[in-house]
Amino acid sequence: MRGLSQSLSCLKVIAFTAIICVVSEKLPATDLIQDPVITLLQQPVQLQDGLLVDSAVNRGLDQKQLLKLAQHLKVVTGTSAYQQVHSLLLYKSGALVFELYQKGNNDFINFEQGIKLVRGQQDFVWTADKPHYVASVTKAVTATLTGIALKQTGLTVDSTLAQLLPQHPVIKADPLKAGISLHQLLSMQAGFVWDEWTADDLVKLWQQQNFVDYLLQKPNTGPGKSWAYNSALPNLVLNLLQQQLKQPLQPWAKQQLFDKLGFTEYRWDTQPDGVPEGSARLWLTPRDMLKLGILYLQQGKWQGEQLLPSGWVQQMTSRQAQSSAGAYGYYFWLRQQDGVSYYTAEGDGGQYIAVFPTLDMVLVLTQGNYLQWPLYKAQADSIIQQLLQSVRVR
Repeated sequence: MRGLSQSLSCLKVIAFTAIICVVSEKLPATDLIQDPVITLLQQPVQLQDGLLVDSAVNRGLDQKQLLKLAQHLKVVTGTSAYQQVHSLLLYKSGALVFELYQKGNNDFINFEQGIKLVRGQQDFVWTADKPHYVASVTKAVTATLTGIALKQTGLTVDSTLAQLLPQHPVIKADPLKAGISLHQLLSMQAGFVWDEWTADDLVKLWQQQNFVDYLLQKPNTGPGKSWAYNSALPNLVLNLLQQQLKQPLQPWAKQQLFDKLGFTEYRWDTQPDGVPEGSARLWLTPRDMLKLGILYLQQGKWQGEQLLPSGWVQQMTSRQAQSSAGAYGYYFWLRQQDGVSYYTAEGDGGQYIAVFPTLDMVLVLTQGNYLQWPLYKAQADSIIQQLLQSVRVR
């Protein structure tokens, strides 16, 4: 994601039909609600998924500002100021206070065939039980799992490739690359010459059968000297974790994190070598995305159990590097708007988990605007701005 602002005034108004999902305990069907304003202000449905629900007004949000947001969404009238917003969830002061689902596309990105957009059903009915492709939000999950693995293995973020991959021929032969630390891998400061934003390094990565070998053979200007967004790094991290844990990573992650948060409907595709993909290719339901945000908001605690090591959330979401696109943690972005600091897990197409610690609030947003960075970033910024106004003006 590159640092470019764009006013919503330049966005094309797109006509699309949308619905609100009213979910029963078994999530079987979708009903149309005629007034989106009423839906935003009423309490979401209480499910047996560990999320408490309440109305937005009861949790201190301003009704007039929420009405303005509903007007922009215009979820039933067939017009909208926003393009391809699939879901919007807000957690405030201990409860899920609104939950919106809309009809839209079901597109995705094909990595094996050149990072190409594959158009799916264009009037797909998004509901609470349907996993959504979350793109680079996956990187935040990789960082989350790293914290758990470090505690179990006794490693630290200062552990180097010389310790973690001592037998790899490149590491044996190149002291510069041998000195790369986990900290540098997690903060995108590993030093490899890499450009996936304006060049084709990511396309070339997906033409390989072994991501680790391909990455390690790339030129390196010195770890810690500069920042470069590199989707090969989280994949290397998960390979390292699997080796250190001495067990397949996917079932380990399920046991250590996904099961404890109650994830049941998700999909996680792999690298060519079978290790889970650390940068993308994860599908989660919006409610499960919200659970991750609450986990971060609560400093790694979920329903009284400390799932993440003490201090790890603070470390992930503190400034570890400065990039052209903003301050960066361990696969998290550090943002600020209208004087409010927050951090985000962000994915292509407009997938967001945004955590506002000082407001006791988490936002989840899913969109279908793949490969359209200025558009989905501008839409997310506008929605966040409106929600911040609803918190302030009471």
